[in-house]
Amino acid sequence: MRNEPLPIYQIQDFKALAQKEQYFYVSSLADHLQEHQFTREPHRHNFYIMLFVTQGSGTHTIDFTVYDVKPDTVFFMTPGQVHSWELSADADGCVIFFTQEFYANEYPHRMLFDFPYFNALRNKPILTLSQEDKTALMPVLHMLEQEFREAKLMRDVMLSRYLDVLLISLTRVFHLQEAASEVPGKDRMLLQNLERLIDLHYKEHAPVSFYADCLHVTAKHLNEVCKASLGRTTNELIQYRTLLEAKRLLVHVDLTSSQIASALGYFDNTYFFRFFKKHTGQTPEQFRAANKQSYAK
Repeated sequence: MRNEPLPIYQIQDFKALAQKEQYFYVSSLADHLQEHQFTREPHRHNFYIMLFVTQGSGTHTIDFTVYDVKPDTVFFMTPGQVHSWELSADADGCVIFFTQEFYANEYPHRMLFDFPYFNALRNKPILTLSQEDKTALMPVLHMLEQEFREAKLMRDVMLSRYLDVLLISLTRVFHLQEAASEVPGKDRMLLQNLERLIDLHYKEHAPVSFYADCLHVTAKHLNEVCKASLGRTTNELIQYRTLLEAKRLLVHVDLTSSQIASALGYFDNTYFFRFFKKHTGQTPEQFRAANKQSYAK
C-alpha cells in the first residue's frame, strides 16, 4: 500500500508529442513496457488510452475488474480510471495515448466520450477483433505509428486524421458486436452527460433532482432512461461512483477509513461505514484486507 496518493500520470510523462496543451503518444507495447516499467503498478492517467494486443497473455485490471489479455483484443480507458497489468514476457501490440485537447484541435465540436467504448457506465472497455476487423484496422494503425515516428510537415494534423479514422472504424466494430443492446441516440447523449455530471459532483451527495435540472429533464424521465438502458436507477449510478472511489482509495492509498469518508464528503463516519457495508457486504477495512493482497508488489 502506498504512503502517498495513487499516481496520476500526465501524458507528458511519456515524452508525448506536444503542441501547447495538445498531446499524443504511440508506441509498441513491448517498448512501452520496457521503457516505462512503473506502469505495471496500479495508477491513473489524465488522458485517453487504447491498447491493441497482438501477442502474449496475462491479465489487465481496470477498476477492480480483471480482464484476460490475449491477441486480437483492444482495451479502452478514460481519464481517472485505475489500472494495472500482469503480462507475459512476449506481450506486444500498440499503445496510443491522446487528450481531448489534441483531438479537439482538428475536431472542435466533437468529444471523445461520445465514442461508445469510452462510456464506462454502459459498456465494457474491451473489444475482440475478428480477422476482417484486423484487415480493416491494422493498415490505419500502422500508418499512424509511421506518421508519429517521422517529423514531417503538419504531422499533428495527419495524426489527428488517422486517429479519427481509427476511432470511427472501432465504433463500427463496436456497434456490430453490441447492436442488440444499442441505446437510442437521444438517450445515449443523456446518459453520457449524466456520467460526466456524476463524475464532477458525486462527492456533493446532490439529489437526483439536481442532475435532472442540469440536464433539463424531469427526475422521473432521467430515472426511466437509466433503468431502461442500464438496469439501474439514477441514484444507484451515483452510489456506484461513490463506492468505486471509496474502493480505489481503500486499496491503493494509505488513508484511514475516516479520512476516506471525509474525502468523499461524508461528515458522519458511521453513515459512510453503513453505506459501504450495505452495498458491498463488507466493512471498509474488510474490503481493504481482502483486496490489497492482489495489488501488493
